[in-house]
Amino acid sequence: MELALLQEKNLVAAWKQKDTRRSKKRKKNIFSGKKLKRGISNLDLSYIFLTLITGLSKVVLLFAFSYGLFSGYRFITQSPQFDVNRIILVGHKQLSKEELNLWIGSIIGENIFQLELDKISQRLVEHPWVESASARKVFPQEINILIKERTPFAKIQLEQIYVMDNFGVLLGKEVEGVNQLPFITGINAKNIKLGSNVADEEIINGLHIMHSLNQLSIFEKKPIENVHISNKSRVTFSTHNHDIKVHIRPEIVNENFKNLVLALGAIEKNEYDLNYIDLSFSNKIVVKHRKKVKEKF
Repeated sequence: MELALLQEKNLVAAWKQKDTRRSKKRKKNIFSGKKLKRGISNLDLSYIFLTLITGLSKVVLLFAFSYGLFSGYRFITQSPQFDVNRIILVGHKQLSKEELNLWIGSIIGENIFQLELDKISQRLVEHPWVESASARKVFPQEINILIKERTPFAKIQLEQIYVMDNFGVLLGKEVEGVNQLPFITGINAKNIKLGSNVADEEIINGLHIMHSLNQLSIFEKKPIENVHISNKSRVTFSTHNHDIKVHIRPEIVNENFKNLVLALGAIEKNEYDLNYIDLSFSNKIVVKHRKKVKEKF
């Protein structure tokens, strides 16, 4: 009986002791959890604060950079230190500075950064005499423009006499120092204006043939200077005073040039009284002198 009571007491004591340990453990866990939650909360607040500070710094830097760019742009586009005050023109001979400045337009006083050089070049090449133009900025206030003028190549009779370049572009009506240029007549053209191209196939072929004729010794002292294109099948070339004429049919010119070269020796013996050479016939050259006619070769 005593043994049973003793065992019962021991069981009660052990149970109480176990309950006590569980209570202490539960309290410890509760205390530790509070510390952990407090640590996590402190960490979240620090992270959020640092993120806000970083974002705000970036916004401030971006604003400062943008304001700096805006201020710099306003300075270079509005400051009188960058207003154009000088135009340098290079390469022009026929055209005066005053005339070129009219085609360039009013750019003195404009901001050099906002000036569009392509538009300046485009305005200049619209001039009949200007073949090409290039402009560049010389900071802070100067514009340099290089002009390449067209070269007078021949005179051409239309409704009046014009001067054209080697591409057939009409340059002007009255040009100094062009009296010795080749003179082209017999051309019918409409809607003529300066800067237009009138060099059709007949004109180009005529100038090529004239050049070839002037390579011959008979025209060394008296070169061919005039081209009359009456129609596509007959072109007449003549010296300066029209004292010697050459009639050619362009489609057979290569064949007749060979015959002319072969007959050149006989022709040159009487070149001083030569009136004309007719190469417009196939396989035949007609040579006329002022005294008599020789039809041979």
